[in-house]
Amino acid sequence: MRISAVTLAHEYGAVPPPGLADILWAQARPADGVEHIRVAAGRGRAVITYFLRAGDDRSAVAAARQVTNRAIAQAPSLRGWRTV
Repeated sequence: MRISAVTLAHEYGAVPPPGLADILWAQARPADGVEHIRVAAGRGRAVITYFLRAGDDRSAVAAARQVTNRAIAQAPSLRGWRTV
């Protein structure tokens, strides 16, 4: 198991939407290897920690970013959010 973190930021300091972990889970695919998602949210920022089945750290980082970027692209409640 690998751990990878992705940080989201909002330029206007918005609070992350409720159920952010559920939004991310909705975009996770079996091939991403996501086992667990933990979100630490605050005004204008959220740190998402992914626990993944991955062969190496590079694959884990790539999978975490892919899930996050899919969520940003698909979920209207994440409009204005970006990875940093």
